[in-house]
Amino acid sequence: MLSTQPIIIRMMTGSELQKPLEEFLQRFSNETLQDLTIESKLLHGGAEAAAVQLVDLRYRDNRGCRRSLRVVVKHLQGRPAREAAIYESLVAAHAPGLAPALLHVDRTGADQAILVIEAIRRTAAWPWRDVRRAEDLVTRLAQFHVKAEDAHIADPGWDYEAELGAMAESTREALDECRRDPELSDLAGSLRSVDDIVLALPELRRQLLNERPFGCRPIHGDVHPGNALTARRGRGEEPVLIDWGRARLGSPLEDLSSWLQSLGYWEPQGRRYHDTLATTYLAAFGEGLQFNASVRAAYWMAGASNALSGALLHHLRHARDPHQTSAARANAYYAAKDALRVIRRAHALWR
Repeated sequence: MLSTQPIIIRMMTGSELQKPLEEFLQRFSNETLQDLTIESKLLHGGAEAAAVQLVDLRYRDNRGCRRSLRVVVKHLQGRPAREAAIYESLVAAHAPGLAPALLHVDRTGADQAILVIEAIRRTAAWPWRDVRRAEDLVTRLAQFHVKAEDAHIADPGWDYEAELGAMAESTREALDECRRDPELSDLAGSLRSVDDIVLALPELRRQLLNERPFGCRPIHGDVHPGNALTARRGRGEEPVLIDWGRARLGSPLEDLSSWLQSLGYWEPQGRRYHDTLATTYLAAFGEGLQFNASVRAAYWMAGASNALSGALLHHLRHARDPHQTSAARANAYYAAKDALRVIRRAHALWR
């Protein structure tokens, strides 16, 4: 999903980080800090955050022993500041282990916050190449969806359904423009399917969010390979989902479809084990659930919703952008083609 707000990337200085990190460390260690030094570097990712930094803290404890700690600090402003509230109201209580641990929140204004979370010791950025790890992730995702069913989720000022409708209309217009581009005109062959799904989107969403037993409950909202890591914790390894800033109320099938479709696009192994992973998720979500015709139809409706929420529009714009390299435009073209395949599948199953 694309953010409509301009993002200002500005790395916070050590002096700006000093106060919130001192408060965090004093509570974390329950000691008076001495000789605190802060070293940080800007991280890529966390697209909705104003800045994301990996921070190394070094200090002396009450006995004069040297201590060190590594954390991730997110500087959140505007709507993305909701991620701090999401961590406090949802993630900390209902997604322990599945997300980086919440360490500290410092609110610097009505719509500004500094979020301090666990720095993941990543062992692999591509856990889905190992089917067992991919199965572990969908199992934990299902367990989160079940556990968080009645959880409160802080959602100030974000009408996702209205934003989805507007994004879908923009996507339809961008696809229509492809008819006049010889290199992209074949994409417009899916225009009828997109037209029908965009027109039916309100009713489609109502049906999806009432699909039993999934219903409408808190979801991560942005599950894809870039947000999935394998982390070393204790003596083992666990899958971890990062970037919870788009968590919202929705259908759990939106998370499942987002993961399986993006996985299948980037890794042939993911597409080969698509139904196996879907079945694994359903078994963890509820005893006796099967990937039957009804669930499949809802799954593809969820996939169409995901495609129209900004991903397809992003790919269409990049495919037409003359400032992009030819390789980048080609990648965007094939990604758009894949998203349109999902919409055509949903269109064939609608009603």
